[in-house]
Amino acid sequence: MKTILLAGVPKSPNLGDGLIAYTINRMIRMRGSYRIIHFDLLDGRCPEEETPSEAAPVVRLNAAGLKKRATPDWMRMLKAYWLHRAKDSVMLGQVREAVAEADAVFIGGGHLLIDTYLTFPLSVRRVAREAKRQRKPLHIVFVGARGPWSLPAKRWFLEACRYAETIAVRDADSREFLLAMDASLADKTVALADPALYTLEAFPRLPAGSGTDRVPASRSARNRPVVGLGIMDPHEMKRHSAFRWERDECADWWRDAAIELTSRGLQVNVFTNGSATDNAFVEMYVKPRCAGLEGVQFLGYPTTVAGLVERIAACDAVIAQRLHACIPALSMMKPTYGLIWDQKLSSIFRELGLESHLVDFRRPASSAIAAMRLTEAPAGRFPELIRLKKEELYRHMGRILA
Repeated sequence: MKTILLAGVPKSPNLGDGLIAYTINRMIRMRGSYRIIHFDLLDGRCPEEETPSEAAPVVRLNAAGLKKRATPDWMRMLKAYWLHRAKDSVMLGQVREAVAEADAVFIGGGHLLIDTYLTFPLSVRRVAREAKRQRKPLHIVFVGARGPWSLPAKRWFLEACRYAETIAVRDADSREFLLAMDASLADKTVALADPALYTLEAFPRLPAGSGTDRVPASRSARNRPVVGLGIMDPHEMKRHSAFRWERDECADWWRDAAIELTSRGLQVNVFTNGSATDNAFVEMYVKPRCAGLEGVQFLGYPTTVAGLVERIAACDAVIAQRLHACIPALSMMKPTYGLIWDQKLSSIFRELGLESHLVDFRRPASSAIAAMRLTEAPAGRFPELIRLKKEELYRHMGRILA
């Protein structure tokens, strides 16, 4: 039996990253019988199967103070480098052992080719160098790529990319950026869809409301359609985009959206992707503003990937900001609208023919909601595009496993 080392970020507190690991795992298994070693780039080897979490969800707002903003990038990079050095002996031993057991090494998926003050460049380099040292084939799978890259990040990322036999990025913008860094990568770099399109296949027997993290089934007790609001701390926008949305303004927008939806006879379920800062933003800013609103329910913050999928499955339609609240909903053929903030979300919606489902948060919530078709499944070319995108993913997986 062939062994695949899959190195990504399955243990990220943002459960969307864990969902990517689940769906890539499923795509590999759809291609035959394989042993898969799961490896977290930041945390080391981890079990393939997710165990139900008994821990309480973390609720902690990311700092936005002057001290954090005033910390220069070089100091953050230096800190990341020394943290990397401190745990390198432990991590490198695990990497060497895992690569030795593997017939092929996959790095992905997720938004990995970004320079998070050297954290990802160092972690990707560690695995790629070991694959090269042991002469194991390397494939970079279903990643996002975005700048700016510092000089060491550029050197380490391109070192990995040049050794890799194939590179699959999850949107055309990522491919364009990567080729701007090194045009010689063109022949082995393809732009494919996000693997989370395989959410249903990864969770074939997961009905809404099952498991330890129970959520209400789709449709409310009064048989009203349920619209899920997948909320993100807008402070995250400062890390990933040029957009700015203050927390108070953002919370007001979501409150107004809930008011508009319930006035139209719809039930509202509020959920997050499990990130501590998203949870805290909902708890501290959104929930107080919605106090007393009939028809608005705040779901428990998920602590497992299955819990996140359950929350999405329990909705008839979804309005969200995190990419991996939107894509699972799209994979379930639910009416799905994404709030603009990150280029990759906008790119993926456009490639699926859903540009009209992108929502500008600068537009009043009542006006934005009025333009949505929340009780109609995506139509037109969308179902066929989803089928074609999934077929491309399936074929690519077959090629790199051969």
